[in-house]
Amino acid sequence: MNLGNKIRELRRNRNLTQEQLAAALNISAQAVSKWEMGASYPDMTMIPVLASFFKVSLDELFDFDIHNVDKEIEEIRLESNKYFWSNFEKAEQVLLDGLKLYPASIQLKTELFELYAYNVDRGDELINKAFELGSHIIHASQDVFCTCRTKSNIIQIYKYLELEKNQDHYEDIKKIIESLPYMFPYMIQDKMRLSATCIKGEEGMKEAKALKNIEWQEFFIACRIIALRYFEMGDYENALTSFRESVDVIERFMYSDKQGYDAYPIGGTHANHAITILEIAACLFRLGRTEELDALIAKAKHIYFDAYENIELRDFNAQMRKMIDYFTKEYHNKKLDAFKPLDLSDIEKRIQG
Repeated sequence: MNLGNKIRELRRNRNLTQEQLAAALNISAQAVSKWEMGASYPDMTMIPVLASFFKVSLDELFDFDIHNVDKEIEEIRLESNKYFWSNFEKAEQVLLDGLKLYPASIQLKTELFELYAYNVDRGDELINKAFELGSHIIHASQDVFCTCRTKSNIIQIYKYLELEKNQDHYEDIKKIIESLPYMFPYMIQDKMRLSATCIKGEEGMKEAKALKNIEWQEFFIACRIIALRYFEMGDYENALTSFRESVDVIERFMYSDKQGYDAYPIGGTHANHAITILEIAACLFRLGRTEELDALIAKAKHIYFDAYENIELRDFNAQMRKMIDYFTKEYHNKKLDAFKPLDLSDIEKRIQG
């Protein structure tokens, strides 16, 4: 944005001298000259007068193109997403640099908060930073989806604190959930669904494929959530059925011509895939049907640890160590070590080698 340059452009388009513009606005020619050189700016009360005189909107006067801004913010968001899972520092820096350019962008702040929420195991300082940013977004945002997404990630932080710090945040979680809107059917009138339905050609096809992936993700997550509710009630047969439905949905829509991380339409789904297979094993163990457990555990390990085989990670050893900790914790939480201690010696050798 360069207001002085815009005033000069508009003045010249009207074939006016600085003196003629000054006379029309009842100000000095020196003031107009300073504006155009960027040495000073018009008084706030003069802004609508200038817009009216040149017959332009305030946005045009300030050379403000909301479509270009949205495009640039989206490019920053996509650039950060490249590093979301593999390089926290790089992903954070991309978003912080973006916020220097667009300090009021709720979209970029929401992306940054989600990055923090997924990395709370980095310590209390990051947790405090996340809570501060999340609170700001909730109070400043007029975008219902950014607000809901932020509240959802605050819940995930509370769940982490319950699991890792033995803190009770159930009432905090419940209070946040009660503050959320009940959107049913889910996002039925959003841009993606309507574009997929109504826009022809490649543009419509792009949105249709994106919609398919989103609905695929929602479906396997929904199946798993039902399974978890059955599991916590001790109904392991129904839990087993729903966990298997979740895995079936994931595997049905994987890319048959790709391997590892690239085989999943949405990045990171390999973790859901692997952990849900462990949950199938946990059900079978509680039902006393142990003949499949070794094969299931081996499959979960393969899916989880071999996903990044052809992906270049910034710090392979650190990333693998983090994955070992997570997989070990999930194995323990599902009490599968009562069946057999988890053997990750092959993964440890890979790191050491």
